[in-house]
Amino acid sequence: MVISGVHAVSKALEAGFGRELFVSNRRISARLNWLLVLAGENGCNVTVGEFPAELSESNSQGVALEINAPKYLDEKALNSVASEETESLVFLILDGITDPRNFGACLRSAASYGVNGVIIPKDNSAPFNEAAFKAASGTALLLPIYEVVNLSRCIKNLKKKNVWVFGTDSQGVNRIDEEKLTGKLALVMGSEGSGIRENVKAHCDVIMRVPVKNAEFTLNVSVATGICLNEIYRQQLDST
Repeated sequence: MVISGVHAVSKALEAGFGRELFVSNRRISARLNWLLVLAGENGCNVTVGEFPAELSESNSQGVALEINAPKYLDEKALNSVASEETESLVFLILDGITDPRNFGACLRSAASYGVNGVIIPKDNSAPFNEAAFKAASGTALLLPIYEVVNLSRCIKNLKKKNVWVFGTDSQGVNRIDEEKLTGKLALVMGSEGSGIRENVKAHCDVIMRVPVKNAEFTLNVSVATGICLNEIYRQQLDST
């Protein structure tokens, strides 16, 4: 996969995922020279004066990076983490998030709030492409992402390991700020159009909503995810 833009490229280089750095202009500015230094420090090849044909130089700030895309972890790895004896554990489950930008933004929030891992279904999920990477601002490379075949079954397995599962719905009776969000838990976020699928929602322990003043204006899923994770983080901090 090839990504572009100074910020995204620098984050990938810092995380050690760069394979080859491309700089379009042979005259390296001081602004870009530090990227070459960063690439050298992380064992990444550098090509100057050439650019990947599939990218537009005008929209990429003149830099691009071929990266080793992060590999998704499987359900066996997820079960191993969920089984650990720990007082606090937070998973983010994304059900039917198909827009790469929303996917990336959710990953960014998850990384910001120290989520232990993001769980996605193998089917009906956004691809991890350049749009998702840019929206994640590079943080996706630092976050465990688990891909599972069946979300309902996955949730049942998590509950067997004492993980409390909270679903979200704009029509939910319980408010997020009224729920106890400490310990081992998983937050389920659904798509903007249809929300969490009914067969997934049926396995949640609690369905809650984000309180808003004007309920007729629904929140973007990535915004709602950030609000929910902030409340979880606040409660987790207060409980320590």
